[in-house]
Amino acid sequence: MNRILTLFVCLHWAAVFVALTLLAGLHGGENFAAVLAAIGIQFPVDAMPVPPGLCALLAVGFGIVASLFLWTLITGFLDRRVEGNEADEVASLAFGGAVAVFTLVFLGCAAGAEAIGLYRSMALEIGALLASYLAICAERRMAIAAAAGASNPAGAAARSMALHAAHESLLARLGNGGRR
Repeated sequence: MNRILTLFVCLHWAAVFVALTLLAGLHGGENFAAVLAAIGIQFPVDAMPVPPGLCALLAVGFGIVASLFLWTLITGFLDRRVEGNEADEVASLAFGGAVAVFTLVFLGCAAGAEAIGLYRSMALEIGALLASYLAICAERRMAIAAAAGASNPAGAAARSMALHAAHESLLARLGNGGRR
């Protein structure tokens, strides 16, 4: 069973990290300020110049994370099992790599002490990654619960009878108008 939310979330994050990789890799490492501005971090005009190797290192980090999200997307599309899904393992690796790259960006910018909007932007990026990962985990749990309910007809029948009894009890209480 394909999990649509997982596929679209992985596609989104893959596109984000591919764009950051391209932005960091273009112009021979002169786009460091543009890359950080893309994720919400600004530097003063008189800040010291950044060596091109640092921008190349940033491009490699973003490229690795983009590759992990593409791997998660392909694995999630091809793996149709509900339990023991390999896409879940790759997704946790991709999200962990993304948090690691953003943590390294945070530490690098915090060491310079000239960054504007550093804490806000990192909180938003890591919060968005966390929300995406939790959505993927919730979708996986819903798929497992749906598969377990479909494979256990006796449990599904018992649940249906219990819901029906609760509904009848509620209607009886409402019909009496609160009288006993």
